[in-house]
This record gives sequence, structure tokens and C-alpha cells, in this order.
Amino acid sequence: MTVVFWGSDCFAGSLERARSISREYDLSDAKWRKDVRTAKTNDAMNAAWLRKPEPTKAGRLVWAEIKGSLSESWTLEPAAWLLSNATEYAIRIPKGRKKRSPAALIRDSVRKHHLKSSKVGPYCIAITNVKDPKSVQLLETIEKVNGNAAVKGAAALGQVILYRRLGQGGTGMATRQEKLKIAIKAPDLTVGKSTTQAIARDEIFRMTNLNLGTVSPDFRGIEVDQTISNLRDHLGKVTVLLFWHGLMPSHDETLELFRSYQKDFQEKGIELVGINMDNPLTLRRHIAEGNVSWKNYSDASQKISKLYRIENWPQVYVLDKEHKIRYIGGPGEFVRMTAEGLLK
Repeated sequence: MTVVFWGSDCFAGSLERARSISREYDLSDAKWRKDVRTAKTNDAMNAAWLRKPEPTKAGRLVWAEIKGSLSESWTLEPAAWLLSNATEYAIRIPKGRKKRSPAALIRDSVRKHHLKSSKVGPYCIAITNVKDPKSVQLLETIEKVNGNAAVKGAAALGQVILYRRLGQGGTGMATRQEKLKIAIKAPDLTVGKSTTQAIARDEIFRMTNLNLGTVSPDFRGIEVDQTISNLRDHLGKVTVLLFWHGLMPSHDETLELFRSYQKDFQEKGIELVGINMDNPLTLRRHIAEGNVSWKNYSDASQKISKLYRIENWPQVYVLDKEHKIRYIGGPGEFVRMTAEGLLK
């Protein structure tokens, strides 16, 4: 075990302590998700949302355990957890001259010490949470030099995910298809709460159903007034899907932006449809207070959000008149430009 000296303090990192920290966070996160899912009232759901565990503290503690021992293979497991569960902390650059983020230091250590390690597989998936082209190069190297078939598959799968998240266009799609074939043929590998084969199947679904140019999946939704309709009811119109909830980042700015869009879209025949994951009573209050002026489906169970593989809120899909996907991303001027461009 590596002993690290900081000033007059002596600290030895420990896999057991890192696991204990991450396990405690995982349990509290699971409880929070259950509380949100099973809340019976508007107040109960809002209270549950506000109890969301803060990953930064757990991330900081895990990083303290591993940062002095990154050359040792036992740190790969907690490093993967850190990148997957406390991503914002992992990519944060500390104040000070020539400081580097935990994610960058971990990547350098993997390149220097762990390219051929049989334990680096989960890291190959976790690194995809850091949208950095340098990570693609590292995954290519691991796939090339690592002798473990499961790790090679994980490195190939990591490239599939990163190309999607980086938005590499036609070249990225060709590479994704090639690497996905390699990942599917590789032995299965446990990655956090999932496996590489399960993740590969999910990427196949995304590539087949949620890629630019593919027809978007249909769904049935219910509005707060109990009206039930399908997405396909809007066929023949350019349709903008906004996935949102009341506690998402930049909540007020996003809703203000889409209120302005709604005025223009109505005049031009563009359909704006919200998919909201709040408690239905909370959504009803937003509508009553005038915060939202467009059609909204209630998605408290996240059934529609899971169908569309929403990873972050807010998220937008722009569909043409045939409901082929023409834009996937966050709110912004590209949403308006794409939607209005499809009318021409």
C-alpha cells in the first residue's frame, strides 16, 4: 500500500474505505429514487426531490482515498465509481497554478500504469462520462494493447458511447457500428450495476431508434386534465419534445426560453410538447401559474424519459413532419433554427 505524505500528515489510501464511502452513497441514492417514485402527494414528492444525495461530498472522499495511489491497480474500481457517480467533481479543476482535475490525473495514470490491466474494463465505460476527445485515444490504445478479451470489448464499447456523446457525425456513426460489433462479441463484464452486454444492447437501441434521421419511437401520454394521446397524433407537423422537471438546472431560464418559442411556434404550426417528470400536481401548478403554456405529458414514472434514454434534463428532440429525428441536445437557438428550418 502506498503511503502519501501531505505536509506533516500521513495518509494511506484504502480500497475498503473507498468502497464503504461509495456504498453508503449508493444506498442513500437508491432510497431517494424510491422515495421520489413512491411519493403519494405533491408535497411529498417535492420534499423527496430536495433530499437528493449530493455526490460531491462522496466524490471528494473517494478521491482522497485514491489520489495518492493511482499507480496501484486497486484504485481503478473506485476511480470508475468516481467518474460515473460524481462526474462534476471529477472534472472540476482545483484553484491554483497548473492544477489538474481528478479525471485528467486518473487518465494519465491509466495511460502510464494500467493499459494492460485486467481490471481496467469498468474504467473504459466510466470514462465516457467525461466528454473529452483525448479519452477516445486512450480507449483505442487499451483496445489495442490489452490482452483481456472482456477489457478489449469494454474499450470498444466505450468508444461507441463517446462517439455518440461527442457527436462525431457520419464518421462517428461508422466507427460506432464497427466498435459495437467488437463489443457484442466480447465476454460480458460487470460494470457498476450493469454489464457490458446490457450496455451494448442499449446502444443498439439508440442507434436503431434514437439516431439522427431515424423515426422517433411513438408513445402514449396523459396530460394533467387526463387527456390521453399519442405522439403520432402530431404527424404532419414539425414537433419539438422538451424533457424537463421543476428542479433541473437553469429551470427558470429554460422555461422562459420555451415560452418565447411557443409564441413563434404556434404562429408557424410547430408543435411544442413537454414531457415532465414532476408529480402531476406540481405540473398542474406550473400550468396554473402560467410557467408553461404548451402541451405537457406527465411522466412521473419516467416511462417516456427511459424510452428516449434521457440522461440529463433539460433535453430536446426536434422531429420533422415524418417524425424523423433532426436534433438531439440541450435547449438553445439550435432548437429554433432546426425547427423553423424544417418548415422550408
